[in-house]
Amino acid sequence: MTLAQVLLGQGLIVDTTALAAVALVGYLFGRRTRRAAAATPDVTLLIELARAQCVAKDLEHLAQRLRTEAQGHLASLAAFQGQVERMQTGAVTADWRQLRQHADALIGQTMSLASSLSLACDEMRDHQSQLMTFADARVDRETGVLNRRALVEHLQARLAARGEGAKKVAIVLCSVDVDPYAWSIDGEAGLGSVARLIEQYARGNDVIARYGPQEFVILLPRTTLEGGLVVGERLLKIVDAALERRVWAGVVEAEIEETPEELLARAESALRAAAKEETPTLYVHDGAVTRRHAFELMHAHSGRLAASSISSSSNGAANGAESETVG
Repeated sequence: MTLAQVLLGQGLIVDTTALAAVALVGYLFGRRTRRAAAATPDVTLLIELARAQCVAKDLEHLAQRLRTEAQGHLASLAAFQGQVERMQTGAVTADWRQLRQHADALIGQTMSLASSLSLACDEMRDHQSQLMTFADARVDRETGVLNRRALVEHLQARLAARGEGAKKVAIVLCSVDVDPYAWSIDGEAGLGSVARLIEQYARGNDVIARYGPQEFVILLPRTTLEGGLVVGERLLKIVDAALERRVWAGVVEAEIEETPEELLARAESALRAAAKEETPTLYVHDGAVTRRHAFELMHAHSGRLAASSISSSSNGAANGAESETVG
């Protein structure tokens, strides 16, 4: 690791800490405004303030830890460079054995610092995701989850991180059989129930957002296409069992250098294909084709078992269940 890389890492720390401060101020202002308009109870405000402070403190401790480790590494590097310069000028007798030992130790410190920076970047992205949820401008008021603007921001951050060696990203785009325009429990409150159910079963670092009138997106960091399909299956089953509502979903995994708009367009393509079915259905877009994913859905309220068709091209023609289109 070069000195420039170390300093770049320290610059990232400063940028992230500044982000935490800005997000915290924006969150406090947003909560104050929202409280005046909606009469939010003081206890709720205090709880959310405590959450924001915890995130900011975590970022501060992370920055301090990395700063200390980077300063120690720079001191060791300066000592090594000084020893080499003195040997070159003849100021000290060349002791190659000691120099090799010093170099080995320096390599170990460099690898340790690189590992710490990589882990810290993952932590900071998770904290950034939490901080971004605090701003009211990024929250859908009807359901309480993030809105489409916030989703795109999260996607931009996650997809940019993939270029730095971060792990895979998948999304599940689903449509719920609820009338979003009905001013009734069946409509407005129904969407809120779906949102709360998704949040209840989501992982801590998953991002839930409302994408359209009756559409939601689950952003799954560090998740492959296969993992996204598992989440999609669980989503359809949970909503069907708990709320007796049909759900259609499309699942995609981000490709290298893919933009948020391109990723979401593929997810929409998969969802459109799924929505043509009468029963809850899951489609996947793998970058080349859109196909139906095989799984079984037990309808809790009717006891009827609905089996999704097998989607592989090898046996789809034989059983008449294949549904595949180039996308």
